[in-house]
Amino acid sequence: MRAAAFFCLLLFAVLALSWALPHTYGLIFVKPIEKTQLFYSPKLSRCIFTEQIRGNDPEAAKKSEGHHSDIVYKDELGNYYDRLAFEAALPFIYYRNMEMRGMLPVSVDGKTYDRRAIEKARRVLELRSSSLDGHSLRTSCLPLIESNPGQMALLYPDDRFRLTREKMEFINADKNAEDKVLSERFTDALKSQGFTFPAMHVGGNFTNFKPYEGGIFLTDATGGLFHLLRRDGAPVCKKIPLPDGVIPRHVLVSEARERMWLGLVLDDRDRIWLMREGDNALIGLHTEGYRPFDMDFKLIFNPAFMTAVYSDARRIQARVFSLPDPACANGTRLMPFHSYARTMSRAAESVETHLADILFPFTISLTSEISNRISFSLTPSGHVLQAVILSLLLALFYLLYERRRSSLDGWKTMGALFICAAGVYALIPLLLLEEQN
Repeated sequence: MRAAAFFCLLLFAVLALSWALPHTYGLIFVKPIEKTQLFYSPKLSRCIFTEQIRGNDPEAAKKSEGHHSDIVYKDELGNYYDRLAFEAALPFIYYRNMEMRGMLPVSVDGKTYDRRAIEKARRVLELRSSSLDGHSLRTSCLPLIESNPGQMALLYPDDRFRLTREKMEFINADKNAEDKVLSERFTDALKSQGFTFPAMHVGGNFTNFKPYEGGIFLTDATGGLFHLLRRDGAPVCKKIPLPDGVIPRHVLVSEARERMWLGLVLDDRDRIWLMREGDNALIGLHTEGYRPFDMDFKLIFNPAFMTAVYSDARRIQARVFSLPDPACANGTRLMPFHSYARTMSRAAESVETHLADILFPFTISLTSEISNRISFSLTPSGHVLQAVILSLLLALFYLLYERRRSSLDGWKTMGALFICAAGVYALIPLLLLEEQN
């Protein structure tokens, strides 16, 4: 009984310390570094980026003129820029600053763009890994906003809907009771278009801070995609024709005033499709190396081209595409005319991170950049051999300490084995427990 209690207490202490010690060490000693910002420059015809660095870069310090010397502005060829030159290379990103400096309109590939043209074309579609089903907490009751509200502003309805295994169920928010008439009407509308319950995914922009209501998209049990709109209180439903081999996994809806592209579709083969407004045709983007459950994805539009940027915790990539023809056929796949990838500065090892890898043989984490849920993960040291050597030395120190203090026995030997496996995480509670005895 005593052995079981000792073992449980020690195991609990090891688990707690393997989260607390690396977390505390990181807060005190490791400088937090945000992700690199990567763009394609129409002026340079190459990718250009800005990032924060851990150490010192003399060339970056020279360009910063003493201000924020840890911020680097570079291009893919290794050329350095100061902040003003960096902004001038990205006129579609920093167009407000360009206008203030009298540098608009700007000419790109023989075409001239003023602020109005840039603002009209500027748009960003962002698909975060943390928003995907399985990585985020799903809201069971959602609003289906009226698309024809009879006024300029969109209004939230008095009801919410949820998807059960058999139907689309509407709940009156004031009475907290099902509106059976509305439930039957919308369920029948879906079934009339061939929808098979249960729904596997629902995608929509569930806010009234948008220029219009584009409706919601539902994936049914067979992998079909359906568009559902609420117009004058009645359902407007249609099945979306999908290209061969496309089974939607996630739909990102983002309404914009230009009403050209309604959002993005992620399919079950990790491919990204741009969804056209109106006929909901899907235009594919060739994004090699994109892993949706590990990476955040961003599609940046401007008047001349669009840039897909996606990254995990260490590496960032960009693919640059010509703007698609508004009349291109459903299922068209676009190839990039320029690509670039790099390891971000945040992934570079420093003295502090190297020391942490030696001190801590593994790390337990309860949070993740790619998920909004509490996620338990155990990450081994990046320098396993050095961490093992330190653990063996700590075990030897423990045995010598106990031998001088009293004598060695089976308990002490078992404690040394724990230290060999868990290093400092086991040494600390063992020493504290010995002090209590």
